[in-house]
Amino acid sequence: MKYKEAKQQLQEALNNQKTISIPKLKRLLQTLNISLEPSKDKEIKYLKGEIRNLHKQIRRLRRAREGGEG
Repeated sequence: MKYKEAKQQLQEALNNQKTISIPKLKRLLQTLNISLEPSKDKEIKYLKGEIRNLHKQIRRLRRAREGGEG
């Protein structure tokens, strides 16, 4: 099955709220390179990025507060 075909079939099933068998769903997801397995590496990378963004936001707020008072 090709990527475009799999994408079209999945989109049709979702749009029309059709019932789809588990084996067919697995085949569609596999063709679309979608994994339902949790990836610790991806989660860790995402969380590290979120922490980094929060640290940047805290620094900006501190600078803004110091700049406004001083």
